[in-house]
Amino acid sequence: MQDRDTGQFEPASTLGYFKKAIEVVKLNKLAMAQVATDPNAIRFGITVTAIGGALAFIPGKDPVGVLVGALFSILTLFLFAGFVHLFCGYSKGKEEFMGFVRIIALSGIVDWAVIIPFAGLFVTIWSVVIAIVAAQEVYHLTRSKATFTVLMSALTLWTMTFMIFSGPLSFLYEISGQ
Repeated sequence: MQDRDTGQFEPASTLGYFKKAIEVVKLNKLAMAQVATDPNAIRFGITVTAIGGALAFIPGKDPVGVLVGALFSILTLFLFAGFVHLFCGYSKGKEEFMGFVRIIALSGIVDWAVIIPFAGLFVTIWSVVIAIVAAQEVYHLTRSKATFTVLMSALTLWTMTFMIFSGPLSFLYEISGQ
């Protein structure tokens, strides 16, 4: 939260960031704008993202998978934001990139729903919708440009993820790469 007198950001409480994350998932543009400019939001966002990634691997009952899931989610957060930034035109500044990262990181709270059977597809679709609205908000894109940018970024990342988890990390999901 930004102090009105000094203009400095003061870290919100965990509950405060949790509420902001929920508002981001609800596509609240005001909350997205606040999160995008709050440098302290990244810590909570990375934690939320790591928990969501770890939860996806819990059904496999492999502790290594849970750790890989958490770390891979953090890595993909930055890769996805990087692809969006690149497809938006890398002439944009660091502020836009980190603003987008903060929003997407906090929106990772929706990934916690993967513990509900068959919720994965809904979570994925809603995450794309959140990313489109965030790209519109941060990069000031039209809806069609934001949709194209996010979908191209997501397809690139999904392709890379499929190649990694059907190849070198296939043991985590017992997928045969052959």
